[in-house]
Amino acid sequence: MRICTPHCGIAPETTSGGETYERELLVRLGRAGVRCEIILARGKPHPEGVPNWTVHRFAIGRGLRWYVAPLVVPPAIKRVHVAAGFDLLRVHSLRYIGPGTLWARRRYRLDVPVVAHHHHLDPSPLNGVIEKRVIDASDRVVVGSEFASRQLREELGARTDHVSVVYYGVDAKFAPRPRRADLVARYGLDGRPVVLFFGGLKPRKNLFLLLEAWAQVLQRQPRSRLVVAGGGPLLDELRRRAERTGLEASVTFTGYVPEAEKADHFNLADAFFFPSAMEGFGLTVAEAMSSGLPVVASDRGSIPELVADGETGFVCDPGEPGRFVERLLSLLGDGVLREKLARAGRERVERLFRWERCVEETRRVYERAVEEWRRRSPRQ
Repeated sequence: MRICTPHCGIAPETTSGGETYERELLVRLGRAGVRCEIILARGKPHPEGVPNWTVHRFAIGRGLRWYVAPLVVPPAIKRVHVAAGFDLLRVHSLRYIGPGTLWARRRYRLDVPVVAHHHHLDPSPLNGVIEKRVIDASDRVVVGSEFASRQLREELGARTDHVSVVYYGVDAKFAPRPRRADLVARYGLDGRPVVLFFGGLKPRKNLFLLLEAWAQVLQRQPRSRLVVAGGGPLLDELRRRAERTGLEASVTFTGYVPEAEKADHFNLADAFFFPSAMEGFGLTVAEAMSSGLPVVASDRGSIPELVADGETGFVCDPGEPGRFVERLLSLLGDGVLREKLARAGRERVERLFRWERCVEETRRVYERAVEEWRRRSPRQ
């Protein structure tokens, strides 16, 4: 099978969970024998040496804007179709890529199905104008959670009879191992209980609740430390908040963590704290479970599909910060409980959230889309 995927980005280093998913999925699809015709803006980085990848370039020298994409995506798709041909058009972003891809198929009469991938909906008055139309016009749609499918149906009013839920994957490198001594020294964690947050520092992650709850944990566990790993637009404001509330000595902000160090950062912790208000999947939650960490997370979005409450961790209502505090304190004070939840978390990841499963199920969706398209529109 050969797929064409116009793309905003698949950089080796990124702060975006969605971009990480795209990069890892496409790399593994290539390794599994799927020919990937990838279109990127000039200068956009990508992994090198991936089998079955061909990288083409848009006629622009920077990243796409959603309102520019309909002008540059269709002619780029046409060039790839003439040069290489393909069996399927892939949409990785409903707003940025979807309209241009559908327009290209119609304008150039491309005899191929369109499969869209979707993570979650952010609030926007344009959702009903763009996202809904792309969902309704796509031949198949892949989402990362039952929550994402419900959101399309209930909030967008889109059809979902063609939607497949395929959970994201987690790399086996996220596994329990001893704390890396240089990181322990860098962050001053020696001999201390450690709670970790890992993710992009953006508003929907509920990070001020993170600090609010941590202040209460510290009253009962004064030797513990909170490591906030990741970069993003709220980093400076969070640092100022920690200073104003007297938390700066107990909270470490790492800034951006390179891909090569991500797994080692998970292994610094005794528990993972993730109060995010919205996740289409929650990749770092699954990575934490794979790393052997019990999780305390919000009950919003897809997270209850990842974390089995009381079995692999705890999910809590963000409207009740005290519940997060209680759960974190119970984990920090009970090593047997931590080990029990951690073991169950790793077993859950092995069963549901490995890349091998994700790639195989995604490939089946693509094959089904092509088969159905050809039955409806046999090639001459």
